[in-house]
Amino acid sequence: MNISFKSTPAKTKEPKYGNRGYIRGQLAYSLAAAPASIISAAALKSMQKVSQISANDSIVLRNAAQDGLKKTGLFDKGVRAFTINENPIAPMVKGSVKDIIKNRSNAGKLVEILTGIGKKAAEYSPEDEWALKAMKKEIESGRRFKKFAKNPIFSEMKDKISEIGAKINALIFKEGKNAAFLPHANAIITPNKTLQTSIFHEMGHAMNANGGAILKTLQKIRPIGMIVPVIVLTDALLNKRKTTDEKLENNSIKNVIQNTHDGIKKHAGLISAAAMLPTVVEEGIASLRGQGVAKKLVKEGLLSKDLFKKI
Repeated sequence: MNISFKSTPAKTKEPKYGNRGYIRGQLAYSLAAAPASIISAAALKSMQKVSQISANDSIVLRNAAQDGLKKTGLFDKGVRAFTINENPIAPMVKGSVKDIIKNRSNAGKLVEILTGIGKKAAEYSPEDEWALKAMKKEIESGRRFKKFAKNPIFSEMKDKISEIGAKINALIFKEGKNAAFLPHANAIITPNKTLQTSIFHEMGHAMNANGGAILKTLQKIRPIGMIVPVIVLTDALLNKRKTTDEKLENNSIKNVIQNTHDGIKKHAGLISAAAMLPTVVEEGIASLRGQGVAKKLVKEGLLSKDLFKKI
């Protein structure tokens, strides 16, 4: 008598499907970014008080900044500080919206309105020209621009293109929405009203860029912190395979690549936060060093305590 037994296939551990790894990662990244966002918002709100600075205080602040550049040795290293006169076009654009809507069928009137806005945006004082030259130099020193300028088609136009690029960038400063240290041009640029007191923070960036190897490296790798989170997010979204705790056992190149994509997706938040860490550290050091310079100027009577509070 033949007795047959039905074999029951062994149960295999099913992979855990879903985007929970990615969601947890992004949540962790958001939580890590939240304190920085709160601090940034508080700092911006505090900076807006700079509009209360009198014309005399503005002169004192500029002179103090020049003293700071000399005392830190930055001036000898070629660092210069420029202000750009604010000429906000946003209120003008906002006020012109109704006219644009009203005259949308009148081409002549639309050209007149837009030309007026363009002229307003193109108003630069002699002092602004120094800031524009620094922005132009910063653009021309970039790797992408140098590669672009080598192209025979654009080589003759490169000067005009960098000039236009500088004026486009300048609009953000003229709106009072940005202050910056330009490492290639070795220049600090601040608007003359809303963010003028941030000049010492930007001086801190200049000290980092012109300091030791570690601080220079932190300054140079800042762009990575902006690029990596975008790459991680894109990779995670394009990864069709749902995250799993089990790695593919086959060591083929295809599976190694897939496991790498799975790891990026699962630890998206951690990778993004780690990429941003050098930027956060460099920003903090710049603030501390800049405030240190300002404190010394207060002690020497070159900067008032009231102005220091706003810094």
